[in-house]
Parts: sequence; C-alpha cells; structure tokens
Amino acid sequence: MANDFLQRVDGSPLQLKVLNSALQLFADKGYFNTSIPDLVAHSGVSIGSIYKHFGDKEGLARALMERLVEEIYQQQLAVVAEYGNAQSRYEALARWMCQLTLDYPTVMGFLLYARHQAFLPDSSSICSSRAFMLLRDVLAQGMLSGEVRKMDVMVAAAVGFGSVLRMMQLHLDGVLDRPLTVYFDEMIDAGWRALKS
Repeated sequence: MANDFLQRVDGSPLQLKVLNSALQLFADKGYFNTSIPDLVAHSGVSIGSIYKHFGDKEGLARALMERLVEEIYQQQLAVVAEYGNAQSRYEALARWMCQLTLDYPTVMGFLLYARHQAFLPDSSSICSSRAFMLLRDVLAQGMLSGEVRKMDVMVAAAVGFGSVLRMMQLHLDGVLDRPLTVYFDEMIDAGWRALKS
C-alpha cells in the first residue's frame, strides 16, 4: 500500500498524511486535476496546514518528488551494500525494482508516468536523480572491474535497466499475460548477458 512507503522519511505525521494523500491523488487524477480542496478532503488536514508546511501545490509536489526519490535511493544503497560484485548487484537491483512495483504500484506509477517537469518546470529530469545515477554507477564500476563490457554507460544503463523498467510499465499497464514475478529470471538473465564481458 502506498501509504506506508513514505513512513521512513523525515516529516511530521501531518506532513506524511498530506504527502501520502498527494501521492494517491496525483497518481489517480493527475497533478493538474487535483486541487488543494481535494487534498484537504482526502487527507483530512486543514488548508492552512497544507500551505504552512508546503507553501502551495507546487511546493507539495516538489516535496513529494524529493522524498520519493530519496526513499528509493536509500533502499537502493541498502541493496548495493549487500553484494560485492557487479553481477549480483545488477541482479539484486533488478529484482528489487520489480518487487517495488508489485508492492507499491501507486508510487512506481507516479514516478514512471507523471510528467514531472510539466508541473515542476525548473526541476531536473528524474533520470538525473541520485536513484537513477546509482544504477549507472553500478554498471560503471562493473566496467572498471572487468565484469561489464566496455560501452557508454548510458547505453549500458538502457540495456540493463531499461528492459526492467519496460517490464515494470507493462505490468502497471496490465499488459503482461502472467505475473511479473514469472518474468524475473529470464529478464534478469537476458539483461546480464547483454552487459557481461
């Protein structure tokens, strides 16, 4: 359930309540179709408290994006810390990404489908966030150790993790014939074979 995804990030219970409501509404209705009164009704938090803590709807969206990406980054760091080589890190991160999609479809749907720069025009692309950069770094380190064949790191990331992201999207779209978990082994094996030296 999306409501427990942000529990580990900083913020008062009131802020977390508003952030979780914003996540749900932005994912369901879209940013532009969600109003502050919608957020008040959904969260049960007063309009004054929303403005006090977040400034406005754009400030709320910015805080939500920052906290979602930070939580994902922290989870990735924990995954990477468990493994010592590029192959095991790649495989663990790919599984983790897919499991995150199964456990938190609202979170992943919002991150993958919302056009963030449309409502946060001065923000960087999510693909330049620390969370996405970490995926590239794992493959770059694999190139340095000789486990991953030499190629442009952006190409490596697209080959290794782009296919995982696409399968996550297909799952969220309800297109897959079978559960996403059924595809884990074949998808990860194919990705690693394309990357390995």
